Amino acid sequence: MSLTLIASAQGDAASDALPAPDEHMQQLAWFIGEWDVHSRTLMNAETNEWLEEDLHTIHTYELGGNLVFEHFFGPLGGDPFEAWSLRKYNPNNERWEQRWVDTSPGGFADWIGSFDPETNTFTGYARRFLNDDLEIAGERAYREVFDNITENSFNWRFEQTEDGGATWTVTWTLDYVRAGTSE
Repeated sequence: MSLTLIASAQGDAASDALPAPDEHMQQLAWFIGEWDVHSRTLMNAETNEWLEEDLHTIHTYELGGNLVFEHFFGPLGGDPFEAWSLRKYNPNNERWEQRWVDTSPGGFADWIGSFDPETNTFTGYARRFLNDDLEIAGERAYREVFDNITENSFNWRFEQTEDGGATWTVTWTLDYVRAGTSE
């Protein structure tokens, strides 16, 4: 029991000493909370067949507000699925960075993006398809777009391009509704 009290006291002291978060961390304040999520995954582009499922996510500020943690879980493609995500604003490159890990084979991803306050939209890109200037490096790339952001809902879509970004195809959508609301 005394070790628990010591660890708790050290944790409180460490939290008090953390640096204040970058002001840009508030750009994703709408993201924080518990969400019911309706997923639509493109199964067959030729027949426009989509698989629809319901998932759940919880997003919290961690490390004294210096990090957004996401816990994503539920069925995906008919199978149990779980993922964790870490998002943080990096003032060195003035971008949001995300590390994603999930239960699928090879389920690691590195994303970078930005929030546009004028359009109230967040766009992130899979970093492995970008060059050093953070521009699309070849024909293929992937991006995520958050839009229609309100206090109790927002939409997300996963898009891919095969022509260097001239056109984008939506292959997965998520409609988020804050848990306990009916928006």
